[in-house]
Amino acid sequence: MKIIKLLILLLVACSLSAKAGVVKISGSLKQFGLDRVSMNSDGIAAEVYHDRTIEIILDSNGRFDLKLKLKQPAYYKVGHNTLYLTPGDDLEIIFNRNTTKTTFNGKGIEANNYLRNSAKLSGWEIAKIGRELNEFGLPKEKVSFEVYRYKVDSIVDASLDALAHLTAVTPEFRELEQIRLEAYRLATYLDYFSVGQLSNYDDAPEVKLEKKQAFYREVATLAEPLLKKIGASDRYLEISDVRNILRECHEIQVFQFALSPAFREWMTVLKNAELLDQGLMLKDYRMYTDFSRQIRNKELRNSFQAKLQERAKLMEGRPAPDIPFKDIDGKEMRLSDFKGKVLYVDFWATWCLPCLFQLPEFEKLSEKYPDIRFIGISIDQNEKLWVKKLKKDGMPAHIQEVLADPYVVGDAWDITSIPRFLLIDENFRIINAFAPRPSDREKIEPLLAR
Repeated sequence: MKIIKLLILLLVACSLSAKAGVVKISGSLKQFGLDRVSMNSDGIAAEVYHDRTIEIILDSNGRFDLKLKLKQPAYYKVGHNTLYLTPGDDLEIIFNRNTTKTTFNGKGIEANNYLRNSAKLSGWEIAKIGRELNEFGLPKEKVSFEVYRYKVDSIVDASLDALAHLTAVTPEFRELEQIRLEAYRLATYLDYFSVGQLSNYDDAPEVKLEKKQAFYREVATLAEPLLKKIGASDRYLEISDVRNILRECHEIQVFQFALSPAFREWMTVLKNAELLDQGLMLKDYRMYTDFSRQIRNKELRNSFQAKLQERAKLMEGRPAPDIPFKDIDGKEMRLSDFKGKVLYVDFWATWCLPCLFQLPEFEKLSEKYPDIRFIGISIDQNEKLWVKKLKKDGMPAHIQEVLADPYVVGDAWDITSIPRFLLIDENFRIINAFAPRPSDREKIEPLLAR
């Protein structure tokens, strides 16, 4: 009798845990080479703002232990790893940068093992299947779209076959994955425009658009059945692959398909969120506040309002958030130490190619405007790589190069991507928290010269 009562209690406890939306995750980041990473929601508000990001931080034993509250199953991203978490899951995860080597144990294992091995191709891998390779593994001749499509289909169909053989996943997961894979298939088809080199690198934007539209018309019979299915429904908008392909196909203005009111709202919210990424003026704050109140989807509304409040902290005339950093000799400083001069700040990293492109332009401006203090703030987590690059390239004469904690910088200045540039006045107040890049001379030089 006691055993029966105990079993009943355990079943009730498990049931309550699932109903309460509790997900338990523990494990290690050993193979990531980091002691802290972000777990990003991949749901409908993911592109609007990162307010649903969860920080995974290792304890003194090199492990993490998290409890999440979820009302319904959801996709998350950790690096390139995709997770599917369901209320009641209890997972032990050993994360790896190489997603195929990430391991799962516990409740929820089957869906996540499947996702680990599911179709996902890097840009290079997509390029490879679009080109024949010679004996040295180098691109030889581009393949026809028919051959490219056959290769893509074989990869996606293998994942669909694996999905069909799962036994412990929910019907909801199975349906979502079928749709996700079909959206991914179509997106990869459309990538042929790039890998098939259907446009020249020196084509004018309008010429490139015409060529792209022509290719999309050729594949319309492949695209439109899926677009009509997912475009008119709200149930698939939690899938980022669905949102991305709908946006791409809607904006190209070639395909014929209906869009649900929820998707149209997502597009409107996203476009306004992207405008906020260019900065927020005081005169526009009330307009965005009124707009946010009209957003019907609660998640979109909450994320947009969270972003608006963070952007409000970085409006022109607000005190500049202060951050600590150190120079190449290890001397500790703060951004406020340079108060008294106009500051033009560059957030960059050695692994960021667009950042490296801006560095020579940043240096040229530093020589042209000696009365302005130019500060390069690297957010490299590998200090040795930063030091190595500075020593290899030589320290620029008119730029203060420093290294900062990426998480401190990100929190203070709401940085979600780099390169990012700031302009701060002599009184350490913000001129522009989203300043033009050095390469955009027509926009940045009038600000530096005033």
